[in-house]
Amino acid sequence: MGKRGALVPRPVTSGEYEIVFGATDASRGWNDLRATAKNALRDAYDYLTEHPTAYDPDRCYRLRGDLGTATVSGKQLEQWQYKVTDGGRLWYAVQPPDPKAKAAGVVHIMRAVTGHPNETDSSKNFR
Repeated sequence: MGKRGALVPRPVTSGEYEIVFGATDASRGWNDLRATAKNALRDAYDYLTEHPTAYDPDRCYRLRGDLGTATVSGKQLEQWQYKVTDGGRLWYAVQPPDPKAKAAGVVHIMRAVTGHPNETDSSKNFR
């Protein structure tokens, strides 16, 4: 039960993905992005709950090379990047929905940063 003054979590409708933190550092980075780019982060949240694996060459794409997968609870999942701002990025792993269990898909935020991550420098061809 929430306490008085606690934030009310946004409900997820059927067909939407749940969003969870896959790492403690991602939580800190999310808070930094929320402080510096609140509206852009809200747009990212909506995008990730609706269609996290939809390719958008200007904003959202799957990472490649060693960054192309992330291990979550012992499972290898595809890892994607969403450009929140010119420098801010979200890296996330997507756990697809399980129609048999009627479970929603889950987006695991693995990394959230306000500055461009060096690992995805275009000269290294991860895109």
